[in-house]
Amino acid sequence: MHPALVRKKNLLIALLILFACSIAQAREAKTLAELVAMFDDKQCAECHGEIYSQWQGSWHAKAVNSSLKGMRNFIAVGLAKEWQTPLTKAQLLKCLDCHAPAVNFASEELAVEIGELIVTAFEEKGSAQGVRAAETLAKLNVGCYSCHNIKANGVAPGLRGAPAEKVIYGPNGDDGDDFHQSVASSDLQTSAFCMQCHGVYHAPDGETIQCNTLSGSYRHGYLAAGGSKSCQDCHLNKGHLFPGGHDLETVKEGLGLRLEVAPYQHLPGQITGVKNPADWVPSAVITAFVDNRAGHRIPDG
Repeated sequence: MHPALVRKKNLLIALLILFACSIAQAREAKTLAELVAMFDDKQCAECHGEIYSQWQGSWHAKAVNSSLKGMRNFIAVGLAKEWQTPLTKAQLLKCLDCHAPAVNFASEELAVEIGELIVTAFEEKGSAQGVRAAETLAKLNVGCYSCHNIKANGVAPGLRGAPAEKVIYGPNGDDGDDFHQSVASSDLQTSAFCMQCHGVYHAPDGETIQCNTLSGSYRHGYLAAGGSKSCQDCHLNKGHLFPGGHDLETVKEGLGLRLEVAPYQHLPGQITGVKNPADWVPSAVITAFVDNRAGHRIPDG
């Protein structure tokens, strides 16, 4: 190739790289308000009000503030004391890639700020400073875009590619009437989709993080024994409330209880403290059997 053409080609490649970098930088939020605006779930309520209302009552909607203790321990004890490792965005994402996926699009400085807010919200709980930190963190959660965009292609990213910006992935495709572009994705209907977070998490640096073992007992116990239901079959039966161990009716569905009662009488004189030691004292042995009807160990998570 002619040298002049080579220079032009190299220049074009350099410009494309710079353009790509500028796009990436433009998508990196510098403030929490900017980050929240990038994935504003409230606009989803305009068309999906019932689903949004269900989600508001779910634990997904408070995925950060409901787990402050564990995340604070990771930051203030694990990183700071045990490993003597500075708090960085990459480290914080070992928690928030699942508890608040939008933080993937935060700047390094903003991510560290969020990590410090987590420590403050837990350690200063009840104080004015702690309350303000918790109120700020409440803006981060597992929202609509978390599942229907950011994590949508996480089951097979090499095959699906990165989620397209402003595209909503779900079980149904685009019917032309949506406010947004919709793409059908069968991945969201599989247990593997939920296992991205409700299982063993593999961080980019190779560290394995196991906050719970739901996926392990589901795969190696339930499926191995012939079970066929997916996570969604049980945990989407009440819509986007995602009921689980905090919902009494769901617990009742997942547990069976039966009792065996063996009546008998104590011999006279064998029981102290009774009114008449010479009497036969009626008694019984009650054995309770709790059956696990769920697709994973109980309790867990």
